[in-house]
Amino acid sequence: MNTIELFLLAIVIASNTLSFSFGLGALDTKKYHLRIVIIFVLIEFTVPLVGLYIGQFVSSFIESYSKIIGGLILAGFGIYTIISAYRTKKQRQDSLEFITSIRGLLLVALGLSPDKLLVGFSLGLAGVSPLKLASIIAFFSGLFSFIGLKTGKYVKEKFGEYVQVFAGSVLIVLAVINFLGMPF
Repeated sequence: MNTIELFLLAIVIASNTLSFSFGLGALDTKKYHLRIVIIFVLIEFTVPLVGLYIGQFVSSFIESYSKIIGGLILAGFGIYTIISAYRTKKQRQDSLEFITSIRGLLLVALGLSPDKLLVGFSLGLAGVSPLKLASIIAFFSGLFSFIGLKTGKYVKEKFGEYVQVFAGSVLIVLAVINFLGMPF
């Protein structure tokens, strides 16, 4: 697999990070943006490397559940985003404290990473450089996290609370597409 193919693969793989970050950006998370990007980059760098060292049995087990896990996380956050649009400011702040905590972000980033684990495993068998693979995926995940956080924040400032409902709806649609595959 050449470098251009790795870049394209990384863009596709990092798209769920973009979606999730867009939802986080629509919430009041500005003071946590650096923490979010750093944790996503660290996890997105590490998980493909771990995938390189996982055996065939574990890979086939995770593969059968990766669409479900990824879809449930996206749908769950989509529902959370929609519900939070109707919460009081205090209730939103309490929820955001957990989701933007290091523990909360680690759980989210790990939950969004089963596909990276499988890609790391399969490309490791194909002889792709582990550090090159992990670095490219981490780069696009960091870039997409930043873009999603800033875009979600900007859109919310322009359109108010409605953007949270829209962002949540987009996450739910992406969850369905993730689970069922592209409709076309």
